[in-house]
Amino acid sequence: MIDLLATKQIESVIFDLTDNLGKRDVKSALETLYGLIYNKEPIQKILITLYNHFKKLYILKLAVKENRNLAESMNLKPNQMFLVTKYKKQSDYFSESELRKIVEELINLDSNYKIGLIDINIGLEAILCKYCSK
Repeated sequence: MIDLLATKQIESVIFDLTDNLGKRDVKSALETLYGLIYNKEPIQKILITLYNHFKKLYILKLAVKENRNLAESMNLKPNQMFLVTKYKKQSDYFSESELRKIVEELINLDSNYKIGLIDINIGLEAILCKYCSK
């Protein structure tokens, strides 16, 4: 009921989007993306937030592998400690190499968009579809 009445922060919606990607639910992932666009979130902000989120998932995956402190590795603030569990759960949806590829593709999309080689909306949709369909 609250979700229907209030607008979620983009960071919260990115968690939903990542859950959909991890569950390989392309329809819900795209609906979440379109919801952000409909709510007038700038597409560049969506891209950057998604990049930062997947970068944290990748860092967490590496920290687990090397037995390091997860919160420190992701530079979480003391009031963000509850996020460790959420990030850990989401990182389990993806392999280390998958996370690295997603981060690289988001970087390439940003670069190619800036030099006019690709439309950012189409590129973002393509990345989401690619990693939802496996």
